[in-house]
Amino acid sequence: MSRYLMSSQCVFDVIKRRNLSAELWLEAADSRGIYADDICISAVTPMTIRWQLEQALTAARAKPEAAVHPVPVIRDFIDQANRLFEDFARDDRIIAMDHRIASRWGDLLDMRITYRDPDGRSFDVPSATKVEIATALVGRGDFPFVYVDYHQDGHADIPGLTVENPEDFVRK
Repeated sequence: MSRYLMSSQCVFDVIKRRNLSAELWLEAADSRGIYADDICISAVTPMTIRWQLEQALTAARAKPEAAVHPVPVIRDFIDQANRLFEDFARDDRIIAMDHRIASRWGDLLDMRITYRDPDGRSFDVPSATKVEIATALVGRGDFPFVYVDYHQDGHADIPGLTVENPEDFVRK
């Protein structure tokens, strides 16, 4: 049975509760024989998402007219994130960085991995995403995770990485 590691972007889309592909993928997982215990996140995911939400909250308070989401919506995202992370933590599904993941992350730091944003602009994958990818490659108990992330051509440049795009398994 495969185990899955959700990317921070997919987790963030679950938190939004907007029926985005990652949320629908997660809701339909058990119908595909994927159980909650099979779905994990990297330890950097809560840190990354909490930081993004705190930055958004600060910006929305400072300039409400320019905010992508109003303060109450961001607070709802924070509450949702806290509940989701508590669920993952309670079930031991947050994968801590160990020496093997750190070593693999070091290898990935030497690689240039490029993603594209929704507007098609290229950007280098940030360090936190490389930790997620290293976690997927190392896995748990010597079995790598399938990395649940949206399609990026850069995934093909990473030897041994298996990716499942939630958009491929969800019918909207």
